[in-house]
Amino acid sequence: MINLLIFGILSLDTILNVPELKNAHYGIYICKLDNDSVIYETNSQKLFVPASNMKIITTAAALYFLEPQFQFKTYLLLRGQIKEKILHGDIIIVGRGDPTFSLENLEQFVRKIKSLQIKQITGTIIVVDDYFSDERLPVGWAWHYLDARYAPEISALSFNKNVVSVRIRPTRIGEDVNASIFPATEYVQLVNRMKTTTENDSIIIFRKPEANIIYLDGAINIKSARDIDVAVKDPALFTGNYFKERLIAEGIKFSQRVIRMKESELFFQDNTPIIIDSTLSLPLSEIIKETNTESENLYAEVILKTLGAQLYKQGSFNAGLKAIKEFLYIIGIDTNNVSLWDGSGYYQHNLVSPLALVSVLRFMYNNSKLNLYFYNSLPKPGNGTLKARFNGFTDSLRAKTGAIQASSCLSGYLKVKNTNYTFSMLFNNFTCSSKKILSIQEKIISAITEEIHNNNSIKSEYIKEIIQQ
Repeated sequence: MINLLIFGILSLDTILNVPELKNAHYGIYICKLDNDSVIYETNSQKLFVPASNMKIITTAAALYFLEPQFQFKTYLLLRGQIKEKILHGDIIIVGRGDPTFSLENLEQFVRKIKSLQIKQITGTIIVVDDYFSDERLPVGWAWHYLDARYAPEISALSFNKNVVSVRIRPTRIGEDVNASIFPATEYVQLVNRMKTTTENDSIIIFRKPEANIIYLDGAINIKSARDIDVAVKDPALFTGNYFKERLIAEGIKFSQRVIRMKESELFFQDNTPIIIDSTLSLPLSEIIKETNTESENLYAEVILKTLGAQLYKQGSFNAGLKAIKEFLYIIGIDTNNVSLWDGSGYYQHNLVSPLALVSVLRFMYNNSKLNLYFYNSLPKPGNGTLKARFNGFTDSLRAKTGAIQASSCLSGYLKVKNTNYTFSMLFNNFTCSSKKILSIQEKIISAITEEIHNNNSIKSEYIKEIIQQ
């Protein structure tokens, strides 16, 4: 083993030469941004599962192609005539991809209908979500996680992040807990078999893929209270049905079922609908900030499909991936040496190299128009997915985390003594605890900053691979 890179008391070979990594795979690439000099690299061109580091590529491509000021729109339309407070026609909600469309946004539409003094609707409520293709899930997402809040269905008409919250409150020992759904809706049913206990929580909660029925079982401690988000099936119909329920709650008579239509079909009817209200999302720059800081899978997949819709008029996952590969090609990455399947990194067949991720980070750093938007989208210690990491770290760090089964990744920017660096560390196929890998990542960053502080810079002779078995 060659030991060339000494960082104070620790060296990178010492950090990495531990039993937990003996059979694991890892790749690291660290470089100085002002002159692109390589500080350290090992296995930097090999392919690894990036987990949520995939969001670095997706959000960078979105900023590049869509621009920071891009906003998503949702429209409320009315078709027919209002006579004597009766709407002889339909109400239509058209989604154009906004992943942040919220309860407050929907209430705005409810208020608009009320302001027209409508007391009855003879037609129906129509939802339109064909801005995106019919596929609601990327290829390969594990079916047994599809009720989880981090794996919701993707729709051009999203609502409340496409989840409901199951609120669980203990009652008396041995009795059923008090369980409810928020927002309250008949679109999702709850079957509650959970008991109150003096023992530790043993919560079982799931929704079968084919129906909007949530099953609650097991037990919760009498001193506990839990709110658990569960993804719903068919977000567009979820939106329409909740809207229907809110109108009825406001005293508007309505007896028809909510239906789905294609946008093109709306204009083959006798009465052309008119837009009566709309909502605008925050700018894309703010949405990607939440995407990266909180690692929002829904946002990443919506952004992916939006890239396809905007660039190729196809709101599909494949079209979005085509856009991402075009972006990678533009910045000089050989797209034959990546394997991309989704925008969020949730699928374990995504494959990229540390060098590719650093290439994206370096490109965004050097783009004077986009660099601050992108830099500020990455979490810093104490925020988002770095909330409990790098405690006491005094230098500037912005980094995207990534974690799925046997994969733990960290890529981003480091600023020490007014000098900027970028790095990517991808760890795969380990059998130790993820906590151990997180510790290794933090030790590497700390060792680098310590060496820079002690020696003012990292000398050129250190630009070598130090791990050789």
